Amino acid sequence: MNQRPLEILVVGGDPSLWTTLAGEFGAGSTRMLHPVGLTGPDLLAAAETADVIVVATDSGADATRPLQLCKGLGLQRRTLAIGDASDHRSAAKAISLGIAGYIVSGSNAEHLVEAVTQVAAEGVVFDGPAADALAERTVFLQALGPAQMSAAKALASALELKDTNTGGHTERVAGLAMRLAEAALIEEALPTEILRAAFLLHDVGKIGIPESILKKPSALTDAERRMIETHPILGEQIIAPLGLPKLIHQVVRHHHERWDGSGYPDRLSGTNIPAAARLFAIADSIDAMTATRPYRQPRSFEKAVREVEAGAGTQFDPSLTRLAQTTFLEDAIVLDPS
Repeated sequence: MNQRPLEILVVGGDPSLWTTLAGEFGAGSTRMLHPVGLTGPDLLAAAETADVIVVATDSGADATRPLQLCKGLGLQRRTLAIGDASDHRSAAKAISLGIAGYIVSGSNAEHLVEAVTQVAAEGVVFDGPAADALAERTVFLQALGPAQMSAAKALASALELKDTNTGGHTERVAGLAMRLAEAALIEEALPTEILRAAFLLHDVGKIGIPESILKKPSALTDAERRMIETHPILGEQIIAPLGLPKLIHQVVRHHHERWDGSGYPDRLSGTNIPAAARLFAIADSIDAMTATRPYRQPRSFEKAVREVEAGAGTQFDPSLTRLAQTTFLEDAIVLDPS
């Protein structure tokens, strides 16, 4: 069965941009919107059925206003910015707003089509000044002292020795979460050494939970479950003296929060949950379902990812859940659930 053609909304730019896109995707699937005087309701109405919003920025003072409107309306993951190769300001702004892509104006038709298709598939694409801006941010965020990283790994190893029922979980889930972070490229959760340390330390608070509970082969009692649910707070207390970055504290404390606000320990909801914790929660759930437990058989990797999809909007961030489907299933990752 043929898939429907992509619908493209072009905001700004000269007619040649529309002509190129219309030639590739079809004139009936490509619409153009003038950015001057553009309001949020105008953009939301025009973008309702659009798969990708292509925003052509310029070098004026208002260059990034359409991008900010896209962010404010929650459309940033469907937005591709096109800007001048020397417009570092707009490129940096696009990155900070979480815009899905930024390419240089004047790119050939093939590159433009590839970029649009990538964004439509919930991917990301950056070149020119945006790639430079992203690299600079990543290098800046990677600074974690050797002593701090050693301490983080030591704590993670200590937990693995204590909770043998989850052997290998820490490294597996960190790998899964990093892959999702690489696909998402959220500014608050870029794939850096610090983020990996946060993922490795997520369950460090379980060091303070009795082994009789951690290794219990049957279902937990209500009292035991309440004890287990203290581990995020215990974890934050354990890492407090290490002087670790805020990002690590966020993952340790908030990786069991739920999108609908029914998680723990703080009952945060939606985007009030730090991005790194929202991202990690998806990987953590997939790994938990595919791991062998004394009280149940593991699910297949594909089934676990599908079950995560069922939790979109209740347990998990819907946009990240969709990205997980693309990242883990369409890319055909094969993992050993044992």
